[in-house]
This record gives sequence, C-alpha cells and structure tokens, in this order.
Amino acid sequence: MTVVPLLTGVAAAALAAAGFVVSARRRQRDRMGAAERDAASARARGLEGVARERTALVQEARRRADAIRAEARETARIVSDELDAEDQRLAAREAAIERHRAELDDRARELDAQFDALKVRLEAVQSGDAELPRIEAQSVEHVERAARQTRAETSAALAGQLTEQARLAAQKAARLHEEHARASAEVSARALIDLACQRYGAAVTTERLATTVTLPPAGKVRERLLADSSSLLRAITERTQTEFLAQIEGDELFLQAPDPYARELGRQTYERLVKERELNDAAVARVAAKAAADLEKTVRTAGRKAAEILKIEKMHPEILMLVGKLLYRTSYTQNQWAHAIETAYLCGMMAEDLKVDPVAARRAALIHDIGKVLYAETEAVGSHAVSGAAFARAHGEPPEIVHPIAAHHNDEKPDSVLAHIVAAADALSGARPGARRATEEAYSMRVEDLERICESFRGIESHFVIQGGRELRIVVDQARLSDRDAARLSEDVAGRIEEELTYPGQIKVTVIRETRAQAVARF
Repeated sequence: MTVVPLLTGVAAAALAAAGFVVSARRRQRDRMGAAERDAASARARGLEGVARERTALVQEARRRADAIRAEARETARIVSDELDAEDQRLAAREAAIERHRAELDDRARELDAQFDALKVRLEAVQSGDAELPRIEAQSVEHVERAARQTRAETSAALAGQLTEQARLAAQKAARLHEEHARASAEVSARALIDLACQRYGAAVTTERLATTVTLPPAGKVRERLLADSSSLLRAITERTQTEFLAQIEGDELFLQAPDPYARELGRQTYERLVKERELNDAAVARVAAKAAADLEKTVRTAGRKAAEILKIEKMHPEILMLVGKLLYRTSYTQNQWAHAIETAYLCGMMAEDLKVDPVAARRAALIHDIGKVLYAETEAVGSHAVSGAAFARAHGEPPEIVHPIAAHHNDEKPDSVLAHIVAAADALSGARPGARRATEEAYSMRVEDLERICESFRGIESHFVIQGGRELRIVVDQARLSDRDAARLSEDVAGRIEEELTYPGQIKVTVIRETRAQAVARF
C-alpha cells in the first residue's frame, strides 16, 4: 500500500525533471539562435560601415591629390616665369659686360698711346737733365764772374747780415719786454699779493706751545716725583728726551728737549703720570708708550686734516706725518702747521690769478717746511728747504713740486713760476702784521752774539745784522783777505753760529770783498 504511492511520486518527480530538462534545452537553443542572428546582423552592419569609410577615404585621398597636383602646376608656372625673368636679366647683363669690355679695350688702347707719348717725353727730359749741370755750372760761373764773388761767399755774407738783423731785433724785443716787465712787475706783484691777502680771511692770532709744567700740590705725588733726586723725572727724560729743569722759586718746571715734538711728548707723559695711582718706572714706561701712540695719532690726523682742508689727494702718509708734526713747532710764536695751511691758501689764490695750477701750488706750499721737522729729528744735511725737498722726492712727489720746496729760500735758484709763488706766499704768511713776534730781549741777545762772533775773526772791517737777525753781512779788508779767504770766512762764521747760538730757521752769512783798481795818469 505504501510502495505504490511512493513509486507514483518518484515517477511524477522523474517526469517533472525530464520536462524541466527538455524545457531548458529548448530555451538554450532559442537563445543560441537569437545570438547567431544578432552576430550575423552585426557583421552585416560592420561590413557596410567599413565600405562607407573606405569610400570616404578614397574620396578624400583623390581630393588631396587633385589639390597637390594643382599646387604643383601653379609652383611650376611661377618657377618657369622666374626662370624666364632671370634669363632676361642675364642676357641684359651679358650685353652690358660686353659693352664695358669694349669700352675698356678702347681705354687701354688710349692709355697705350699716352704711355708711348710719355715715354718719348721722358727720354727728352732725361736728355735735358743731362745738360742741366753743364748749363747750371756755366750760369754760376757767369754770375760769379759778373759779381766778382763766389756763391759760397755770397751765402755767407747774406747769412751774416740776416743773423745780425735777427740778433738786433731779438735784443730790441728782449729790451722792450724787460723794460715793460720791470715797469709793471712791482705794481702787478703788489696787486696780486694784496688781492690774495684780502681773499684769505683766517684768524691771525699768535699761538704758543707750552714750555712748562706745574708740580702737584704738597703730598705723596709730589714727594714721589722728587724722591731719589727726581728719579721718575729722569725716567721720563730717558724715554722722551725731555729734561725737567726746576726754577729757583715756584712750582713750575721748564721743559727742555731737542725739538718741540719731543717736548710735547714729555709734557703729556708727565701730566698723565701725575694722575696714576702708582708712581714707578713701570708706570712711566706704560704712560710714555700710551702718550707716544696718542701723539702720533694726533699728528697723523693733523696731517690728513690739512690735506683735506686744502683738497689735496694722494699724498704719502709719511709726508703728511711731517706736516702734522708742524702742529708742535713755532717760528717767532707763529704755529708752523697753521703757517703751512695759510701759505698754501695764499699760494693757491696767487697761482689761480697767474693761470698756474692751483692744486699743485697748494700741494707744494703745504709741504714747503717739512724739512724743519727732518732737520730737528734726523740732522738732515743742508737747510730745511733742501732736506725737505729730498724727502718729498724720495716719497713720490714730482719734480714740479720738489723744486719749489728746495727754492723757497733760494737754496736753489727758482726756475719756475710756481717756485716764485711759493717763496712769495711763504714770506707773505710770515711777514703779515701779527703773524710773528720776537721779544726785544731775545733779538738784542742774538745781535750781540752775532757781533761777538764777527769780532773774533781777523780782517773784518764792518758787519751788519739785517732782516730781523736772519742775515749777517760782513765787509772784509780786501788787502788782508783774498777771494778764497772770503769764501772760507763765510763758512767759518756760519759754523761758529751753528755751534754757539740757538735760533729758529736759518741765518744767512754774506761776506763782501770789494775789488779796487787804481791807476795814475801823468802829464
């Protein structure tokens, strides 16, 4: 009973499964058929599209080919036209060249004919040149015979006449020029100097440098300075060459040194030392070194400042150092640094009026007195003008600057306008009212000393102290002293003055020996 329904169920399930399989296969065949139809349709559409694209490409290619062929035909036509035009130009040029060649041939034939004619004329001229010496000799001989004088004698006579006429004309012109110069030189020079003085407006106050120092008040510092016979002051003297001389009464010490720069160094060292806490030799060494460095810095700054004031460039630092040291020198109470600047200003203004380079004039005038420092420090040979010129030359100054330095006191003969201007400006700066002064006592003592020296030599008839004690003129007995003795006497007197006197600047010694000629006419 239970088996039959089971079999019936199985059979039904089997029939259902078989039906499902058959149905699935039928659907698959339908799908495959539809796919094959779709593929055939797509292939047909693809072939149709390819055909249309191929047709379009073929048409585009034909169109472009037609365009290229048309362009090529147009280019060929243009090139053909240009070739035709070029052929025409070449033909015209060939014709022109042929015409030019024909003209050149004609010109060449003409030149050949002219050359032949010139050749004939040259032969004629050469034959004439061969005859010229003979004809010239005959002419000269005829003229000399008629003149009764040779050609050389005539040339010499004419040359002599022309030379004499030129000499007389030159002498006359020189005399007129000299007379004019003498007539106008004094007036022109005074006007030029007056104008320069009026244009220069610097102060003319007199400057003096310190020559004394004051001892500190009673106390340890004073006792230490004067202890051990003033050993600290002697230490300062060893390092600065400045001696401290005590007055008989009072608290001041006089400063004595070989030159004003050393004296200033000693003064500054002393004033710094008295402010030190410990007074000993180490303090003296330290203070002296610091004072020397500061003083050198001061003088270098003063030298550069002078150059800047006068607008002078490219000057050697050692020359400017000497200019700065003039700050501590005086001549008859006139500060020499200020004197150098003043001289340079005056020199530049006069040079400008005389159409001379004012910059060169200020440069030469600024350093004209540097030899005074050299002479004091190095005992340079010769006057301060000569030694200063040598130093300037050695440190790169050109000859046109060096010569005015050497010639501003006539140690060299001035041979340029600038040399005369520098000498005039130097004298003007020192001689203007208020620039310099000397005490009557010092002047009297110098005159007495010069007279004493003159009286110690034999053969001197008279002597005169002139130019404020700067020149000594001696008249000698011509019967007792020869010219050679007079020259030797000037050197001996100058040597005695250098040994025995102390004076600023220089003293010129001039010995005058009169030459007398005497004759007697008898009746």
